[in-house]
Amino acid sequence: MKMLMPKVTEGYAEPLNDVASDLVAQIKAIRGTDGIIPRVEDELFKWSLESVGTVLFETRFGSFNKSPSLEAAKFLDSAHRLFRMVLKIFLFPAWIDKLYRFKSVQAFYDDLDILHNFGDMCIKKKMSEIQARLDKGDIREEDAAKFLTFLISREDISFKEITSNLIELLFPAIETTSFTTLWTLYSLARNPDVQKQLHDEVTSVLKPGEHATPAALQKMPFLRGCVKETLRMYPVAWENARFLDEDIIIEGYHIPPNTMIRIPLYAMGRDPEMFDDPQQYKPERWLRDDTQRSLYNAFASLPFGFGPRMCIGRRVAELEMHLFLSQASQNFWVESLNEVQPVITSILMPDKTVELRFVDR
Repeated sequence: MKMLMPKVTEGYAEPLNDVASDLVAQIKAIRGTDGIIPRVEDELFKWSLESVGTVLFETRFGSFNKSPSLEAAKFLDSAHRLFRMVLKIFLFPAWIDKLYRFKSVQAFYDDLDILHNFGDMCIKKKMSEIQARLDKGDIREEDAAKFLTFLISREDISFKEITSNLIELLFPAIETTSFTTLWTLYSLARNPDVQKQLHDEVTSVLKPGEHATPAALQKMPFLRGCVKETLRMYPVAWENARFLDEDIIIEGYHIPPNTMIRIPLYAMGRDPEMFDDPQQYKPERWLRDDTQRSLYNAFASLPFGFGPRMCIGRRVAELEMHLFLSQASQNFWVESLNEVQPVITSILMPDKTVELRFVDR
């Protein structure tokens, strides 16, 4: 799958850096005189949505524009509502909907139609551009590697299939990334020594105002460790599950086929048998020692899953977060104004609004 190929993912660095820069500018523009942003999670939602748009639709939605187009504004409003309704809607048994459609369910489908219609519009526009370039033989190798261009150039997938697949990929990509980043900012703010170490690493690699590249990120193991540590302590997908297709014996337990195995990622990440000081935010635990071996079992924390069913957007999500955090560290010292606790809903979320102060460096 193209989205999991490192070479392909690296090609998204420039547009993702542009979106990260827009979020940094937005933070500076909307914070109060005290440096506080009332609902930083809303701004992270826009950043994540905009970032995913550059990858899946090869376009900008205009999330940070003061006056986005009417179509884009409707799309953004619908995306917000859908993510707030999705858990509630999926609790409705399917048979009830056949007998009676509740207003909230109808509103959910109406918003989903808006997303599909906007997606259709973006894809049609991009298809016209790509087709014109294909006709001229003007598609470069780096263009052909882009996800949407790649899909459009194939003959075995229809236009409707492209739209449906992109919308379905859009859904899980936004809040998972935005809340992981929120938890990371919160953790850095609650651990000033860690935040200072991150800033020291970033500024040792990047010049003032310089944007990170995939090559530069490879020189920032502590930054990558911060995201890994966040996902250990606050995995937004708090559990995973798989159905076995054959008999297996694990630790003496015989498990027959077609049995669901649930993997408690949140509990595993805080298990003292797997991690020393599991309640402490310690990104250095993910740094390799002199033998280049990790200090922990690689399977002790699997926030993206593993194997053929690993999260398809893993590499893009990691790149997206690493690039923004590198810019945020260059620009801000982040302070925490309240303490929050994780609560389990459809994803792992804070129990109340995270209050952060962003101070210019």
